[in-house]
Amino acid sequence: MINLTCNEIERLFHEHRFELTRRLCRMVRCEQTAADLAQETYLRLVNLGQTTSVTYPRALLFRTATNLAIDYLRKGKSERQHGETLDHAADVPSSAPSAERAMYDKQRLRVFSRAIDSLPHRSREAFLLHRVHERPYRDIASHLGVSESAVEKLIMRALLHCRTFLRQNDAD
Repeated sequence: MINLTCNEIERLFHEHRFELTRRLCRMVRCEQTAADLAQETYLRLVNLGQTTSVTYPRALLFRTATNLAIDYLRKGKSERQHGETLDHAADVPSSAPSAERAMYDKQRLRVFSRAIDSLPHRSREAFLLHRVHERPYRDIASHLGVSESAVEKLIMRALLHCRTFLRQNDAD
């Protein structure tokens, strides 16, 4: 094992630079990027040389360059995938309602709430138990002390009342 001096690292780099750059170019498919990665490899080795003992300097040179190329390719792939996702997302229609539709729906909900509030007490209670709390007719009948048929009629009246209320509001 030896500690590499700056001169030894420089000699090693210049001795294998052409081969190293060719290898990097095959990996990243761009001469300029390969040259940049080779330069980055040299800088990494200079920083390591002072503190690290090396048995096979040439192997370290090529392993460092390969790791940098892999990191570069991973970064590029994730950026491309992210970009493609964003490009694709722009083509997908939004399921969110438009601002106008959202405002209309809020107004409609307020009108519907007023329609429910204007129901007779028993009809309102049966309707809310069934539609909001999803209780079956049998449970509602037991709770109100009436037959299931009566619950069905209370809910039908509530629906009819709400429909009429909404239509009158639309006409106004």
